Amino acid sequence: MSKGLYLSAHDTALIKGKKVAIVDDVISTGGSLAGLEELVQKAGGKVLVKATILAEGDATDRTDIKYLAKIPLIQTH
Repeated sequence: MSKGLYLSAHDTALIKGKKVAIVDDVISTGGSLAGLEELVQKAGGKVLVKATILAEGDATDRTDIKYLAKIPLIQTH
């Protein structure tokens, strides 16, 4: 089974030519946010703001993301 992020033709049409805010719940590595940003760009939209509720690890040092609070990075062994 292929994993990925997809937009329907309807949703793509809604995004085309629009300024878009991407909001995620938690960011750590930024992989999901990067995937969403790529999807918006491919659909013809422009990402204006990237935001998350919580940021952990290196994400707290990023200047391109707005977040409400920092949480400690939990490492498992």
